[in-house]
Amino acid sequence: MKKFIVLTACLLVAAGTLLAQRGPRNPRLTALMAVKDSVVLRDSLQLLYKSSQESDLQLLESYYEATGDKNKNSEVSQQIRKRFPDGNAAFRELGGRIYEEVDPKQNEKYYQEMVRRFGNNKAFNLDGSRYFIAKSFLGKNQPDKVWEYLNKIENSAYKLYAYSYAARESMPVNDTKLGETLIRKTFADLKGDTTHKGYDEFCRIMSELLYLNGKYEEGEPYAKRIYVKQSHVTSVSTRELASTYFDYQIQLGRYQDVYAEMADRIKKGSASQLVKDKFKAAYVKVNGSDKGYDAFIADAKTALNKNATEELEKQMLNVTAFNFEVQDLNGKKVRLSDYQGKVVILDFWATWCGPCKASFPMMQTAVDRYQHDKDVVFLFIHTLENSANPTKAAADYITDKKFRFNVLMDLKSPETGKNAAARGFEVNAIPAKFVVDKKGIIRFKKVGNAAVGSDAFLAEMDAMIKIAKG
Repeated sequence: MKKFIVLTACLLVAAGTLLAQRGPRNPRLTALMAVKDSVVLRDSLQLLYKSSQESDLQLLESYYEATGDKNKNSEVSQQIRKRFPDGNAAFRELGGRIYEEVDPKQNEKYYQEMVRRFGNNKAFNLDGSRYFIAKSFLGKNQPDKVWEYLNKIENSAYKLYAYSYAARESMPVNDTKLGETLIRKTFADLKGDTTHKGYDEFCRIMSELLYLNGKYEEGEPYAKRIYVKQSHVTSVSTRELASTYFDYQIQLGRYQDVYAEMADRIKKGSASQLVKDKFKAAYVKVNGSDKGYDAFIADAKTALNKNATEELEKQMLNVTAFNFEVQDLNGKKVRLSDYQGKVVILDFWATWCGPCKASFPMMQTAVDRYQHDKDVVFLFIHTLENSANPTKAAADYITDKKFRFNVLMDLKSPETGKNAAARGFEVNAIPAKFVVDKKGIIRFKKVGNAAVGSDAFLAEMDAMIKIAKG
């Protein structure tokens, strides 16, 4: 739910609709935390508890959260919901459900409830929820519903951004034709204003959608604009901006301009599938024939594997692995020691972690590569959860994306509030991958997605497994 509040606020800020100007902390909370006199503090807390204003009880709730008093915090939270059933907390809670829900039909029911309870109160802004409901319809072959909820947005400045955000979110769910019409709506509403602060981001989204829809001639100028400017106001890095422009040049057959970069990516194992598919044509165009092409590819692969092994041998660890006990998606207990005698690859992840999910297609390739190797096991451990039902969230995500993973749940302990497996492996950031040898010794630890490109990633994975096998 907190993520819903943050994202909705970000969208509204981007649109210029500032509901409140807040510093890093509520000044009332800062003042309350600064009270040293125990009697004054007790009286202040009692007054807040008896107050008829929801904002006072929310301040009290924040105080107990900041001081770590879980019981008091829970008691006040219950009081807020009991005494203010249609107040700010209730509105945020319902908005959080809309943000988390992936079933658009259920989201429509939530929206009807929101309109019934809060629609007549101008203090509540429903625009953020309207956007998230529209987003939940993306990829469901119901474009009319996407448009319906986007068009319900009342703030025109926010609506301009909402069309573009929905266009952006159409790409991961392969709804790019609808996405193209959405971003064209943004440009139509701009009415030629190239000075708008969101213009570069809109160009970035347009360039990606036109690329995905095969409209290379039309899309290339948008990609060129943001590449040449090396824009810092878009939602992607300058490296990714350059990559989009680079891909356009390949699709348009402008190999002379990008051949050196293509060859370098092949050698480093960072080449995309597009580069690999088009490299032979580029090689022939630049070199006049395909003579030497096969040798170039073979040498690049040999060098990549050799370099991966040499680098990993310098990084080998010798640490006894923590014998965690977690659950699978059906609630069955699983221990690391259950896999004694096998090489185990552990991938700590979470549904909220973008880099974790970005590595999954490559991890699926690795899983498939070793599916018949009885000495190798891949375990995907969901941890550091921030949702009410992390097991369902993890299962839904894996099923929706059709990954064939052995998923385990490292749930927070009710007593300590800690994720035991993550704590035992000293996981402070994810994605975090470990390779444990047959004797239960950690041989490699990788945090983040260090290897750029599927070939480099798989060369590294192969080398780690080979070394761990002994």
